[in-house]
Amino acid sequence: MLMKARMSTRDLLEELLSQRILLLDGSMGALIYSRQPSEEDYRGARFLQHPVQLKNCTEAMVLTQPRMIEGIHRAYLEAGSDIIETCTFNATSIGLAEFALAEHVFEINRTAVELARRAADEFTRRDPDRPRFVAGSIGPTNKTLSMGTHVEDPGRRDVTFDQMVSAYSDQIHGLVAGGVDILLAETSFDTLVMKACLFAISKYFDEHDLSLPVMVSGTIFENGRTLSAQTVEAF
Repeated sequence: MLMKARMSTRDLLEELLSQRILLLDGSMGALIYSRQPSEEDYRGARFLQHPVQLKNCTEAMVLTQPRMIEGIHRAYLEAGSDIIETCTFNATSIGLAEFALAEHVFEINRTAVELARRAADEFTRRDPDRPRFVAGSIGPTNKTLSMGTHVEDPGRRDVTFDQMVSAYSDQIHGLVAGGVDILLAETSFDTLVMKACLFAISKYFDEHDLSLPVMVSGTIFENGRTLSAQTVEAF
């Protein structure tokens, strides 16, 4: 175990993956919604006077219901997850804008990692031969770059590539500050948005002389293609 303690996260992951499949957790949102939280639950004491409705903003619960979020992490670890994802799927300035929470991007991401980190580290201490990891969840936002959504103006986009890179960079900063093991750019439905995310990650690594493992997942529909009709191989 002394050797493993000195290994980088990447080396440790590669060693473990050469031995077995590592299990990722399940949906954070599904377990939150199963508890049917009220608007008051989303607001908590922190956002009691917030001017915008927060219901369905699961990321807000990182600050308002930390015990619930950490409890969900622990439930997945108890079920056998090797990697747990932070509650940050929509925690970019773009994703949080509709809830008027864009100014809290850094705090939400950092705190989300700290909650997951505490649970993962406890389970690793219990069983050092089975280390647990925290993956920073980076979602696709509700924007597209590959395709336009305005029929009357097909070339129009609601956001630029550079704006996407900037938004992702802010999220990455919070995730790294919290002590994440892995960056998970997930559930992509637009390859160009994914490219913006990966560019932001690469740029952040270069600027901070840092390197972390990066995972990618895409959304494939019943026809075996992405939303923009790419095959898995093309994606």
